Amino acid sequence: MENFEDKYEKKNPFTVPEGYFDRLTEEVMERVKAERSPRRITLLNAIKPYLGLTAMFVFAWVMVQLIAPRFMDSDRMLKQETEELLSGTGEAELDVNFNPTGDEILEYLSDEVDDYELLYADLY
Repeated sequence: MENFEDKYEKKNPFTVPEGYFDRLTEEVMERVKAERSPRRITLLNAIKPYLGLTAMFVFAWVMVQLIAPRFMDSDRMLKQETEELLSGTGEAELDVNFNPTGDEILEYLSDEVDDYELLYADLY
């Protein structure tokens, strides 16, 4: 181990090219002068963030106008059909005298309602 330390401890493995520091100051000053020139701000560069924000809001508005009515129409139709049934103006008349027994209700639920729906109903 002593031989390794003697061999590498005293010798500097890094070298500097000849004349590097002679021209270094001038090169740094040239780069600083080149970077001092101000960038020209164009109108497009100034309003780019606002254009992006406006485009995002327009996109969101268009999506709401195109997609949301498709989902809401089915809810409106269901509401309208329910109101027609309750008011008696619909095609099917509501049987006011219908009074199912407990067994009939259980039979209906076992045929029509899925187990997952029952579990979901228990959560709320």
